[in-house]
Amino acid sequence: MKRTPQQWQTLFQAQTDSGLSIKKFCFEQSIPTSSFYKNKSILKTAVIPISSTTLSSPFSQVLRAEPYNQNAPHEIKLNVGKVELTLDGKTDVRWLANLVGQLA
Repeated sequence: MKRTPQQWQTLFQAQTDSGLSIKKFCFEQSIPTSSFYKNKSILKTAVIPISSTTLSSPFSQVLRAEPYNQNAPHEIKLNVGKVELTLDGKTDVRWLANLVGQLA
C-alpha cells in the first residue's frame, strides 16, 4: 500500500502515542518495519518550505521566519509578561503541552 507523507506522519505520531516499540506497532499495523524506518528517515530529513507567517492568539504571537529543518538544533522561547522561559529541543512535548495549558 502506497502512503502519502501525511499518512506516514500520522502513523509516526500514532506509534509515539501508543507507547509501543516500533517493531510491535508495525506488527500490529501490518507494516514492514523496513518501510516504517525508510519513510521516517525520508520525512525526517525533508525541509518543509514555508513563507514567513505570523500567527496570533489572545495570548501569544508566533513568527516562523525560516523553513523547518529537523536536523538543526531547536530552541523554544516562551515569554509571559516579564518572564522568559527557554527550552531546548529535547524538552518532552507532553510536558510542554501541559505547561502551555496551565498558562492559557
